[in-house]
Amino acid sequence: MTFAHPWLLLLIPTALAFLWWSQRDSDHPMPPERRRVGLWIRGALLVFVVLSLVGIDARRSTRDEAVLFVFDHSKSVGDEGLTAARAEAQRLLDALPRTAHVGFLTFGDEAEVLAFPRPGVDTVPEIPAARIENDGHHTNLGGALEVASGLFPPHASRRIVLLTDGNETRGSLREATREASVRGITVDIVPIRGPQRADVRVLSLDSSRSVAHEGASILLTARVESTHDDTVRATLYENGVQVESHEVALTAGEVGSVEFRRTPQQRNLYRYRVVVTEVEADTIPENNQGMALVEVRGQPLVLYLEGDESDSTYLVRAMEREGIRLQARSAKALPDSLPALAVYDGVIVSDVPARHLSDRSMALLKDYVEQLGGGFLMIGGGNSFGVGGYYRTPLEEILPVKVQPPDKEEKYSVALALVLDRSGSMGGQKIELCKSAAIASAEMLSRRDFIGVVSFDSQARWLLPLTRAGSRGEIQSRVATLNAGGGTNAYPGMTLAYDALQQSRAKVKHMIVLTDGHTGGQNFNELATRIQRDGITVSTVGVGGGANAALLQGIAQAGGGSYYHTQDPNQIPKIFTQDTAVHARKMLREETFNARLVEEHPMLAGWTADGAPPLLGYVRTLPKATAQVPLVSDIGDPVLAHWRFGLGKVTAFTSDCKSKWAALWVNGWPGYSQFWGQVIRETVRNPQGHSMSLRVAEKNQDAKITLDLLEDAAQYRNAAAVLADVYYVPAGALSAAVQQTHALPLEQTGPGRYETSFRPDEPGVYLVRAQSGAEMISTGYVHEVSSESPLGRVNRPLLERVAEETGGAVVTPGTGTLEPHATPAEQSVDLTPWLLHVVLLLVAADLFLRRWTHATAVWEFVRGGRAS
Repeated sequence: MTFAHPWLLLLIPTALAFLWWSQRDSDHPMPPERRRVGLWIRGALLVFVVLSLVGIDARRSTRDEAVLFVFDHSKSVGDEGLTAARAEAQRLLDALPRTAHVGFLTFGDEAEVLAFPRPGVDTVPEIPAARIENDGHHTNLGGALEVASGLFPPHASRRIVLLTDGNETRGSLREATREASVRGITVDIVPIRGPQRADVRVLSLDSSRSVAHEGASILLTARVESTHDDTVRATLYENGVQVESHEVALTAGEVGSVEFRRTPQQRNLYRYRVVVTEVEADTIPENNQGMALVEVRGQPLVLYLEGDESDSTYLVRAMEREGIRLQARSAKALPDSLPALAVYDGVIVSDVPARHLSDRSMALLKDYVEQLGGGFLMIGGGNSFGVGGYYRTPLEEILPVKVQPPDKEEKYSVALALVLDRSGSMGGQKIELCKSAAIASAEMLSRRDFIGVVSFDSQARWLLPLTRAGSRGEIQSRVATLNAGGGTNAYPGMTLAYDALQQSRAKVKHMIVLTDGHTGGQNFNELATRIQRDGITVSTVGVGGGANAALLQGIAQAGGGSYYHTQDPNQIPKIFTQDTAVHARKMLREETFNARLVEEHPMLAGWTADGAPPLLGYVRTLPKATAQVPLVSDIGDPVLAHWRFGLGKVTAFTSDCKSKWAALWVNGWPGYSQFWGQVIRETVRNPQGHSMSLRVAEKNQDAKITLDLLEDAAQYRNAAAVLADVYYVPAGALSAAVQQTHALPLEQTGPGRYETSFRPDEPGVYLVRAQSGAEMISTGYVHEVSSESPLGRVNRPLLERVAEETGGAVVTPGTGTLEPHATPAEQSVDLTPWLLHVVLLLVAADLFLRRWTHATAVWEFVRGGRAS
């Protein structure tokens, strides 16, 4: 029993209390006995009025049964199988009680109701021959089950008897089965084996890419099946023109394949059709062809920034073979505006140090990816990722990896001393940038490392004695006191830092010296040599044109470190983090290793564990939380990482693409071009509709169009006007011009999601173009002719799963019976009308009681009349 408004039950005690209170002081001249009876009647009346408002449904068991026989009339079952199915249905029908509601439905590609469920049925109806001929080219079991599920009468147990071979070619029986199970429908299976006849069919023609660019190779694979051993000829047509033909040896019951490789040179919509001929025996000639659709666009144009331009030839030449145009430039030639960057489909930054890119350039690249949907690829090298100084830059934000080192695996501690010029010429912006550089360098270290800061003018003093790098608050407060004033002499500062580093027990010790002018003092090279002999490396940074470049370069060379020079003080933090990463954190791992595939990704199509030669090194990084990392090193560090950022896609490859670490890839590995071609194509921007995503998928007999539309990187575009045009090319005339068949508005069904559907009436190729405002995107859909074949076999595993999931059984033809339902069906009865009848009776009783004297007078009058 269920209640529609159970909260109304709370009115019953309230109403009864009010009734008792109102009747307590009544002075009505009614005998006490009759008053008590009236009180009980009015109380019962109030209770039943409330119950009629509550909405009570009572459930009762019923043995009523509804059975729907569903026939498969597809060509794989054939006339013989359908005749056997009807005979089997008649046998089962004869065993059913006459009270059962029985209906009939037949299906191939679409379902048709032969008779709605009704009692007293004793004969299985005929199935129209025209229906079998016109609709038998496909088997849509899922669609038939969905139609049958909606035909049952209420208040009866529901059973579907499915007579089929289970070889579906459209839809999804498993999905329809789950829905039937939820609705309490039992599905019994009667396996019907169609005749086995000689037949050859094309299962599919699969393309390695649905969208390609000019000059890119496309692999087309035709899958062919035969019921008998045969040697056939498979011919490929490209836009109606025969281009290739191969013989294929087929073994009965096995799927054979034949491959065609094409390289379209012009942008176009390429319609491919494979036709199997020279067949020894064939029952269904309609299934001897398969189709595929490939959209070929113009070659992608990618801006390629290589740290050493002489090394750019490896990737440029390889991508020429893949149909990708790389425009190689130096980092200084990066366009300085978004419109100038927008002409490129992607940007590659390979082995370029961060100090060669201005902050504005990095911000432009971030906006190019986030707002314009551009692709960005960073390739490793000695000047890339963390060792390139990209820590705390806009480019680190968009990368799928963190450029900090993986501290958890470091076996040693580091001591870093910064020796900073605080002379008068360092005032203003320079000294502030030095503070930022010191703090950023500390953040590159782990909590068990040490950092110290020495400031010098004509004398030197500790601004921050060597302390644990984990004390971030103390480091920031000490560094904040740095100010400018005085002369310039780096020697005392280097000596002070040298003495402290000597006493440190850290395994790695490094010193960075920064100055913006000519420094006093002498014997710097001797001091640097002595420092280097004690296991301490020294790097130097010259800022501006006043620095003594020869002296600083000599110090770095003698100290085993690096020399940096910049005219732009803004580059100081990048230089410090780069040098810290290179000399202190050991982020470069230059050991031979084989990249391991740990996650499938389109970039790695065709990748095998032993297919690629070893790499000789990489930059250590950490993956970000939502990034995909399909390739890792032998110790699990990211080698290839990928994610979406805003509207664009970003990829990181931590080894290089040239003759240093990838020497074995560049020299002699045939997969080098294919690998980088796939990586770049999966990264670059879609040439059109970069804020749109369009797909067409088959749902029952309809093709469903779904478009996702973005306003910007983080917001869907809602309430947009979206239109879709559908064009069609017949299956047998793929060289014919496309003809428009539909012009459809798309309706919004969710945030940024718009949908519609159309019915592909004829087999062939359908091109869908969706447009919103000035943006347009297109995709293709292939509607196959037929994939039915008289194989003479039953897909028993599928049918057994369906019966098991719905509580049904597999009925053996000729002997099996339909088991009775384990539990009877429940019927819901609305009690409201019955309660209202009781209310009316109680109202009449109350009126009779209140008019008791009138009623008795009438009764006496009637009795007196009879007596006289």
